[in-house]
Amino acid sequence: MASESGPAMASLPLQDRVVIVTGASRGIGRAIAFHLAALGARIVVNYVSSSAKADRVAAEINSSSATMSGLRAIAWRADVSDPEQVKSLFDTAEQTFGAQVHIMVNCAGISDPTYPYIADTKLEIFDQIFSVNTRGSFLCCREAANRVKRGGGGRIILIEH
Repeated sequence: MASESGPAMASLPLQDRVVIVTGASRGIGRAIAFHLAALGARIVVNYVSSSAKADRVAAEINSSSATMSGLRAIAWRADVSDPEQVKSLFDTAEQTFGAQVHIMVNCAGISDPTYPYIADTKLEIFDQIFSVNTRGSFLCCREAANRVKRGGGGRIILIEH
């Protein structure tokens, strides 16, 4: 049996750390969720529009982590531009895994479907993009900062779109 400082621990540096990855149902967020899970983390796969994709990511993490004990990943819907849903996201992570959130990776973001033609961008589209990409980043970072401070430390990673 390996000691806590032996090879088993070195290969899973994030063993049982609780991680929220926003925008994790696809793209960069999905890849980050898989990578952190491979390092031993317990993952909350946050999504807003595709429960099927998010459920698939969580299921793949759980099946690939069969040698690790307990639930390794869940999918949770939360609109990052809504403060109550962001709070619920963090509450769910802590309740599900029985530990504080140690790491929050913010990958949620949307883009203008008319890009790169800003002349065609409608104000409503801009407001939606700003709400998710800027307000959502702020709300997630603020909630994470308060949680990790109470829990003794952690990491906040912000990926801009």
